[in-house]
Amino acid sequence: MRDKTKFWIHKNIWYILAFIIPFVVAVTAFICQGMWPFGDRGISIIDSYHQYVPFFSELQYKWRHFDSFFYSWNGGLGMNFWAVVAYYLASPLNLLLLVFPKTMVMECFSLIYFVKIGLAGLTFAYFLRKRFNHYGCSLTVFGCCYALSSYVVGYAWNIMWLDCIVLFPIVMLGIHRLVREGRGWLYGLSLALCIFTNYYISVMICIFACVDVLAEVSCAREKGLAANFRRLLGFAGYSLLGGAFGAVMLLPTFYALQASQSASSSFPTTLKFYHDIFELFCQQFTVVEPTCLDGNFNLYCGVSMLLLVPMYLFNKKADLWEKIVRMLITAFLLISLNTNYLAYIWHGFHFPNGLPGRFSFIYIFMLLLMGYEGYRRRKSCPKWAAALPAVGWLGFLGYSWWSGKVEMEIYTGIVNIILLVLYGLLFMMVCSPAKKKQFLELGLLAVMLIEACAYGVFGLCMNGTVNRKDYYSDQKAVSELKAQIEEREGENFYRAELEERRGRDDVTWHHLPGMSLFSSTVNAGVDHLAKRLGFYSVTNKYSYQGATPETDAFLNIDYLISKHKEERIRTFDRLSEAEDRYLYQNHCALGLGFMVSENIFQWDYEKTNPFEVINQLILSATGEEIRPYRYFGLPEPTAEGCELTTDSWADWSYTGEEGADGTVTYVYTPEEAQDLYIYFKAAHCTKVEVVRGEEKETYSDEDGHIFRVGAMEPGETVTLTLYLDDDYDDGSIKLIAAEHDINAFYQVYDKLKEQRWTTDKVSSTSLAGNIRVTQGGVMFTSIPYDEGWKIKVDGEKIEAEKIADAFIGIPLSEGEHRIEMSYCPEGFVPGLILTCSAGILLVLLYIIEKRKGRARKKTNDIRSELP
Repeated sequence: MRDKTKFWIHKNIWYILAFIIPFVVAVTAFICQGMWPFGDRGISIIDSYHQYVPFFSELQYKWRHFDSFFYSWNGGLGMNFWAVVAYYLASPLNLLLLVFPKTMVMECFSLIYFVKIGLAGLTFAYFLRKRFNHYGCSLTVFGCCYALSSYVVGYAWNIMWLDCIVLFPIVMLGIHRLVREGRGWLYGLSLALCIFTNYYISVMICIFACVDVLAEVSCAREKGLAANFRRLLGFAGYSLLGGAFGAVMLLPTFYALQASQSASSSFPTTLKFYHDIFELFCQQFTVVEPTCLDGNFNLYCGVSMLLLVPMYLFNKKADLWEKIVRMLITAFLLISLNTNYLAYIWHGFHFPNGLPGRFSFIYIFMLLLMGYEGYRRRKSCPKWAAALPAVGWLGFLGYSWWSGKVEMEIYTGIVNIILLVLYGLLFMMVCSPAKKKQFLELGLLAVMLIEACAYGVFGLCMNGTVNRKDYYSDQKAVSELKAQIEEREGENFYRAELEERRGRDDVTWHHLPGMSLFSSTVNAGVDHLAKRLGFYSVTNKYSYQGATPETDAFLNIDYLISKHKEERIRTFDRLSEAEDRYLYQNHCALGLGFMVSENIFQWDYEKTNPFEVINQLILSATGEEIRPYRYFGLPEPTAEGCELTTDSWADWSYTGEEGADGTVTYVYTPEEAQDLYIYFKAAHCTKVEVVRGEEKETYSDEDGHIFRVGAMEPGETVTLTLYLDDDYDDGSIKLIAAEHDINAFYQVYDKLKEQRWTTDKVSSTSLAGNIRVTQGGVMFTSIPYDEGWKIKVDGEKIEAEKIADAFIGIPLSEGEHRIEMSYCPEGFVPGLILTCSAGILLVLLYIIEKRKGRARKKTNDIRSELP
């Protein structure tokens, strides 16, 4: 057994190293930054901090509680969780969550992250081995160049994309086999897995697959027209099969995205180029900080490729047509990255929010493919083919640096100059077929490997880390308070929120049925309405910041967990505490469903004044002229370091003065006692500071929301100071103050609480309960409108109405009614049928392909035995 193991390791050593080296490099980079258990840092940066780790936590929670993956109440007032799974959580490696405790979800995320980086190196090495029928240490080096490229390093925290980056070389190998050998099963299976694990990156892979198969066919001229036509038909068939296999993810997600912000994207009307040629090509140098969120495209995969690609192009033994085709494709990819028309198409007919050039991994793949061809044919390459590109790139780098065309660190220029000179000399020495150059060739590969590993450490360190201790700091306390809530509520439906926000998806992280949500699949209608109601909301996220007594009541926020110890927060009364967290209960929550006037469909919610939107909600829901808010403008502000212009009673615009730290200050002193709320929206302001006596609060969301100043006495002063962002020359400010009439709110609550839906059956995907209607109208529910919900009233199916383009409304007549709701993602059933059918076909095609292979081998063996 031990001998077999040694033989297997020896046989696959270059594959093993292609996995281990990137894995170790990534681990080393984060250990250097104090990753737990070597410090208190975590690797989950940016969206992985706010979204992915909380979604991992929810996935783990559902697995362990045998809960449905279709829907979750833990975020967004309720969300299509299957769409979240399709975009974020479909990787098979996520099964590792089953063996990790909740207290180590971030560490499980880290392990999966490291494994995927290692697998990227392995699959690229495997691609080279099978594509070129060559096995050696160069496979490991080029595999590491792929796994530690600036794309994988810069965007590695987008862990859900990495499955497709791992599978992409296998897809390309599958296309090559399909065209050259007529065997398409590998292509069909690898594409199916791509689509299943992450449909988003798969869109880009599918587009490129269409380009690549045409390139492969054009380069396989010896196969003949009829054979190539059959190959194209086979490609189309296997592509459809791969898409069908992913249908259980694709179809439900397609319907979910129709209700998200993505559906509103439109083709650009004017042509735009993002960067000039100097900025683009300088992204291919080493020790250039990878783009993590905003900036230039990630194009680096090794300085050696800058010489190896020309060596391939100048090599007379390489097929001329193949070189032309590959260079045209690579140039087209670069143009696509830099042109808004083409980038829009490549990104799935959608402009990404940050993270530019999300398909640049394909460009990197093409560079490495041609670079490997250049390395493989190095002995038939003239020495000038290495020297000339080295001199050219040195000139380009020097001019870019000297002219100021590109901002570049001194160390970046020095390191790249040294590498270009070193590679130029080494490639010149290993060119030509002379013997006894093995030592030089090993030295060359060693330099390439060291460069790739050094960049990996550099790039991951540039990405940074987060404070792990803070992330877990409130987990125990919130869990204890949640247990208290569940003990009080039993099987009843409830909602709970967190007053203070650490991450965007904190309620999902803590498995609290709350409102806040940050997701690419977020319901656009709820997102838009949240903004109009005065909550923080932008693009694909909204949060509980901006709550008022009215929204707490209508959205059924029953409980609130806060760091602050008060007897009362708005209409919430303090119940208990756990460590440094306090639990509050809202006795004015109206429940998941309650009757309102039919006028709710005429609710004017498009106003930009959230206080008036709330007033209109009350008017529409009750049919009575009740206005809880009396809003007004604040006094004229004072400005320092900027020029301020008054645009309306609630709007100002400003122009910053060069070199000045600008501030805009508002001072308000009421003439009579009042409960004061303020709405702000401050474009290009870094923060808003609110000072009242000894109390000070700071808000940093420039998109704004409502906040409560509180009960103010006559003559008392509140000061608002807005700090302008020096990165912008101008901006705008909206400020609206409002006096809240709590008695008017209680009047509304007393009217609406009489006809409430009492649920007696609650699960992730079903709700049931009774309601007694004394006056016909509409049952308002704070459940986001989703075609996946099926509703029965007294056993009869009905169509739900849409309230404010966001919530489900159920028309009801006078009398006793039984309301039953059940959920299945729209498109799931036909998607599941297609997936199962495609899976069966793939198995059958594999069996057929294997039998043909054995028959072909048998025929060849017989022929070889003939005299």
